[in-house]
Amino acid sequence: MSDATTGSPRGADRTGRSRDAVASKDALLQAAQTLFGQQGFEGTTIREIGERAGVDAALIARYFGSKADLYIAAVAAEDADGTPSEYEGLAQIADAMVTRADQRGPGPILQAVVRSDTSAEIRDAALNRLAQRLVSPPVANMKAQGVDRPELRAQVAVSALIGISLGRSLGWFEEIRSVPRDELVALIVDTLSAITGNGPERPIQPGVR
Repeated sequence: MSDATTGSPRGADRTGRSRDAVASKDALLQAAQTLFGQQGFEGTTIREIGERAGVDAALIARYFGSKADLYIAAVAAEDADGTPSEYEGLAQIADAMVTRADQRGPGPILQAVVRSDTSAEIRDAALNRLAQRLVSPPVANMKAQGVDRPELRAQVAVSALIGISLGRSLGWFEEIRSVPRDELVALIVDTLSAITGNGPERPIQPGVR
């Protein structure tokens, strides 16, 4: 079936616009990587990013949310190196975080969260990304399984994972630093599965907040 006005197949324009959206988002991300790398976060304006990308700078709000969100997306894209776009389960999250700690140490997202000199805007964007990438998947899994207090359980598990990742990469504790990766991941999963509801459940008392 064709469009009555243009004679083109119905849906072709939608597909074209989808391709344009992907291209525009990618152009903004690449422009941000270049400009943030050259000028830093504070020294780069949204207008400059749009001009370099060759698209309307207002699209940054549509595709990324804010300048800080775009900054976090830019540094995360540079740091990805095979990191899964979505995590499936606690074991995959634990394996990815321990592997990341072994190969490159604390990534830019964790550094943005823990460093005292990080601006509040960037820290909030980094925390939001951590919530989306690490907390949301186990929350969704626990809700599907009918586990109580999924948000709290996921936040506790992810907080523990972040601490273990930092402890291993920064050498805080000798055993955590030196234990083989597979052994550490297995121990993490065994320990935290009771929290996330993937093992023998330990109910959280209603009074816990």
